[in-house]
This record gives sequence, structure tokens and C-alpha cells, in this order.
Amino acid sequence: MAAPRSVPDSPRARTAAAGMPVHAAGPPPTLHRLAARWAELAPAADTGLTARLATLLRRLATTLAAEPYWPMAARDIGADLLASGLCGLPGDVVDAAEEVLPATLRLLREQGPFVLGPGGADAGERLVAALDELVTGFTGALRDRAVAEQVEVVTTTLRAQAGVQRALALTESHYRAVYAEGAVGIGVVGLDGLVLEMNPALREMFGLRGPLDQPRPVTDFVHPDDLAGVVGGFRRLVHGTADVRRMELRFVRPDGLVLFTDVVASLVRDASGAATHLLAVIEDQSERTRLRLRLQRASYHDRLTQLPNRALSEQWVHRAFEPGGPEWVGICALDVDGLTRVNDGLGHQVGDQVLLAVAARLQMAAGEHLVTRTGGDEFAVLVADPEGLPAVCRIADHVLEAFATPFLVGGHTLTVTASVGVAASATAGACPEELIRAADVALNWAKSRGGGRRVLFDPERDAGESARFALLNGMTGSIDREEFRLVYQPLVGLGADPRMRGVEALVRWDHPVQGLLGPGAFIELAERSGMIVPLGRWILRTACAQAAAWHRELGDDAPYVSVNVSPVQLVEPDWVGEVAAALAATGLPARLLQLEITEQAVLGDEGAVLEALRALRAAGVRLALDDFGTGWSSLAWLRRLPVHALKIDGSFIDGLRHPDADPVDSAIVGSLIGMAHALGLEVTAEWVETDLQSERLAGLGCDVGQGRWFGDAGPAEWVPDILRRSIAT
Repeated sequence: MAAPRSVPDSPRARTAAAGMPVHAAGPPPTLHRLAARWAELAPAADTGLTARLATLLRRLATTLAAEPYWPMAARDIGADLLASGLCGLPGDVVDAAEEVLPATLRLLREQGPFVLGPGGADAGERLVAALDELVTGFTGALRDRAVAEQVEVVTTTLRAQAGVQRALALTESHYRAVYAEGAVGIGVVGLDGLVLEMNPALREMFGLRGPLDQPRPVTDFVHPDDLAGVVGGFRRLVHGTADVRRMELRFVRPDGLVLFTDVVASLVRDASGAATHLLAVIEDQSERTRLRLRLQRASYHDRLTQLPNRALSEQWVHRAFEPGGPEWVGICALDVDGLTRVNDGLGHQVGDQVLLAVAARLQMAAGEHLVTRTGGDEFAVLVADPEGLPAVCRIADHVLEAFATPFLVGGHTLTVTASVGVAASATAGACPEELIRAADVALNWAKSRGGGRRVLFDPERDAGESARFALLNGMTGSIDREEFRLVYQPLVGLGADPRMRGVEALVRWDHPVQGLLGPGAFIELAERSGMIVPLGRWILRTACAQAAAWHRELGDDAPYVSVNVSPVQLVEPDWVGEVAAALAATGLPARLLQLEITEQAVLGDEGAVLEALRALRAAGVRLALDDFGTGWSSLAWLRRLPVHALKIDGSFIDGLRHPDADPVDSAIVGSLIGMAHALGLEVTAEWVETDLQSERLAGLGCDVGQGRWFGDAGPAEWVPDILRRSIAT
């Protein structure tokens, strides 16, 4: 995947690119580490800059976590960022800011959530809003600094109004210095709206070669979109509503160039108090305004492809759900498959060229619809008012077709595919965040199926996965909260010796919301998340402690306890040591512990697993191969396993419950029992639910039965009584 550069082309970053690494990829940064990376964007080294930026980051984190949230508080942080020295010396700030500030926004957007985010569903929106306000504060401070540099001139100019009131005599030496030689523009406007005079600075600002040959209406210079505001402000000044008015105005030069200015217009009166004319002090803010606009564009556009970025994409979706927006909105979320291989094999430069080519093809395929780049190798097509969900699917199909032709990049012909997740929603009464999430979920489904396809969001499937996620999320801490418990199902001898031989420990989750859950509801989730390791450790220790208590009560008649072992546990480095520790801590003899493993567990890392199993058998622990008959075991493979017993999968036993037994199942079970006995292994049959099944299994030579016919799983307190009754029988 072509990851966006977190530290763009600053002078120091170019030094790093030349062979002096700045930071290697690593874990999410701490606040100080993020401040250090931020300081690397500066045009020149500054030993105290990291500490100053760390202070700003702490203030930003406080702003993000505040309740109620007030993003405009970040404006003060932006103003102080200007004074921090990140953009170098005051005279170089404007040029440096154009490069440093967009890089700052990208860095904080990428790394900020790890350090600054308060968490919660709106954490991303909070960060985007705060960074927007930070830019506003920075550019505002930049403008105020320029104004402050000229405040003395402006103040002197306003004080000189008294000289203008005495007849506009431009001969007075002090006023002439301000008017003729000042750096700010000064214009004299009559009460009829005609521009009477312009000082040299104003004429240069407006691109005029010399003084006005005749008075001209002020409206000749004002941008058409600002005319209404100028006319209204002019009338309020002339009619005495206010004597001074400050405005941000756009003027248009004769050559068509638009000027962005700050204007202070003052009403000038004669000795009798009658208004005579207006004096306007005009400062050109064009360079700073254009910088702000460029920074805003950088905030919402991807630097490589120039497409709108994730922030603008999410803003577009949210606005679409506002009143007056489209009735329907669709999203095609896209991920470029295999771009990581391109980056690893050919370099990130080629990967970036692929992304540029992908962006161009997407825009062609999407037609009038908005294409955005939402991540390193992720894009989105945003569709307003589609003709139903099928129309959004057709757009997604056009996008996939755009990838059918290989990409010719850097002399390489590359075949690249894409995964597309499709979601659409009516905007009335719906939620934009849910639509965005639905498209992302559908994209993940497409990727999980191998990519190169589109997948439509399915609410029912999502509800099931959301429920499983909630269950998994609740599993954290559940052991400490003592929400799990064990029940025990008898393992009973068949034929002439019907005593209870052992019990299988089965785990149940007493969920605080969903009630009592069987292992089928959560074991797979625990294995996928790694939670099975601490859960399996708890099951082992609890079962051993209980079996030791039975041994102390029943002596040599005590049953062994059989514990299931997950494939994930079996490859843990010190798993054998954990078993030994559990036996030692509880005092349970090793012969009274049976561990049940599956073929899958052994086949994952056969060498390491066999070594562990041999060590356990040597220690006296019983071993059983569970669910036998459902895998691919061969006789040669089975001979290498150091197990004591096989447990035949219950799917084969089910065919023996009917009066007319399934001949195939009978043959299979008989063959499995014969093979196991030939290898010297004990055989246990699962799912024994009727007396007929029990008799047939005994007739086939099966050693042990387990199932509802012999008793459901129950609490530990039942086991001694069940054992005594089986002995008496």
C-alpha cells in the first residue's frame, strides 16, 4: 500500500530522503515523539521547538476532550503556533507556511488520533474541526502580525485627518510623509461616492501608473460580489450612523487581478462638524488570503492525486443529509488490491504512479460523480440522487471494469484489481455516519473474499457481526469478573463395565446481558481474538482444582477430568509448563487429567505439537484425539501421535439411533473402532442419546460413551453422586 507521507518535502525531510533517516516506522507515537516529528517540518533546526510544540499538543488534546466541545478554542493554539518558530524567522513565515502548514495538518490527522484523540464515535470529527480552526487562528495571527508592523503608520495617518479636514492641503510635511511615502494605501472619497485621490501606495496596489485623471466611482474598483456591502457601509457612514467602519473587501484591478484587502473607512468632518469626505486606509491581504485558501485546499485535498480527501468526503456526505439535500446518497468505497506488493517489489515511487493512474481511471469511470481519496490505497465514489441501489451498483461495476486493462507505469505492465463496497441510503431520517460505516463494512467483506469484486452491504449480516463484535468486546475482563463457569458431562463405560470413567469439563459464559451462553457462541471468537489463551488457562486450572477435590474425596475411584485444548493454546511457547504448573498447584495426579486435541491443532505445526504431546504423555497426562473421522487422518499419521484415546465424532453416531441403523454409519464406526483398537487406543463415542445407540456401540466394541443418555453436563457437586451410583450399578 502506498502510504501517505507523514513528513513531506521540508528541507530537513529532503535531508532524510538523501540518506539520513528521521524516524523509522514503529509503534504509535507518544506526545513528545509526535512533537519531535512535528519539529522536523521546520525549515531550520531549533533546539527548543520540540518542547514548545509539545505544549501546543497538550493544549490541543485538552480542547478535543472538553465537554461541551468547542472547536474554536483551537484558534488560539493556531495563533501561538505562528509564534512558536515552526515557520522560521518572521520575514520567512509566509513562504515557509505554505509548505509547513499542510504537512502539519497531514501529520496531525494521521498520528493525532493515537496521541490526542479522546475516543468515542465523534473523535475523528472533533480532530478535523479543531485542525480547521487551528488553520484559521494561524492565518488570522499572520494577518494581525502584518497589521501590527504597520500600526504606527496607520495611526499616524488617522491622526493626520485633522490636516485633511482643514482643506485637504497636502503640503503639511508630516501628513505628506504619511500620505506620499507610507506603505499602506490611502484613498480620499467624496460624499457622492467618487474617488478623489489615491496615494502612491494605493495606485501601485491597483496597478495604476499615475494619479487619477478624473474622479471615478468607488464601485468601479469593487468586486461585484462585494458591492452590496460597500454601498450599505458607505450609506451608514455618510448618514452619520457610524464614523468609522472596518471591512474585508475584494477589489478588481484594471488587469483583472483580484485584491483581498482590509479597509478602514473614516468619515472626515470640518471645523463645524459637517461631513466633508471619507478617508480609506487600505491594506493588501492578497498574499495571505491566497495562502489561507491554499492551506484550506491542502486541508481537504490529497497532495498526490489532488482529489478531495477523507475529510472533504465525510463533509460531503454530512451535507447531503441536511435539509434540501438529495433524497438518496450512495457510496462506492474502493481499495486497490495488492498495492503493497507493488511498493515492496518496485518501490513507492512506482506505487505512487499507480495511484495517480487509478485516480485518473476512477474519474473517467465515475463520470459526473465525486471521486475522493480516503486513505493510502483507498478511494470512494460519492453518488447523489441515484436511481435506486441498482444504479449505485452499476457505477461500482464501471469502476471494476476500469481495472480490467493493465496499468503501464514506469516501464512496468501491472495488473491491479480493486475491492468495492457498496451502500446507499435515503437521507430522510437516516444517519450519514451509518452510511459511511456501511460502505466500509461492505468493502471489508469484499476484501475478505479475495478482492477483485464488489459486495453490497447486507444489514442482516452486519447485525450478526455487530452482535459477535459486542460479545467479543465484552469478553475482555470477563474472567476477572468471574463470569465463566464449568459444567461436567459423564464419560461412561460401555458393555460389561458401565462405571463412570471420567467427565468432560465444558465451559459456559454467564453473560450479564445475554444470559447463559454455550461454547458455540463464543469459543470461535475467543480463538480469533487470542482471548482463548487466558480463557483456556482458567479452564485448565479450574478443572484441575475440581478434579483434585474429587480425588481427595473419592480416592482411587475418582474420575479423570477431560479438558479441551484449542489449537491456539497448543502452539503457545510454555503451554506444557502451564499444564505442569496447574497439576503442581492443585495436587492433581497427572493420570487424572485428559487433554482433548483436534487434528487441526496437530497439523498446524506438527513438529512442535508432537514434541509437546510427547512431553505430556511422558509426564503421565492422558491425551485424546477429539472429533475423529471428520479430518484427513491417515493410519501412518495416527501411529505417530502419542495419544491414549480417540473420540469418534457424533455425526457418525447419530445414524445408530434409529431402529433401522444406517449401514454406512455402522460400517464406518465399526472400522474406526477396529483401527483404534489395533493401535492400542481407547475409543469414546459422542452424542449417545438413546439406549439403542448405547447397545449397538457396545456391540461394536466401543469402550466409552458420552451424551444425554448417560447424563447432561451438570455442576461439579453432582459428580461424586453420579460416580457412586455407577459403581453401585
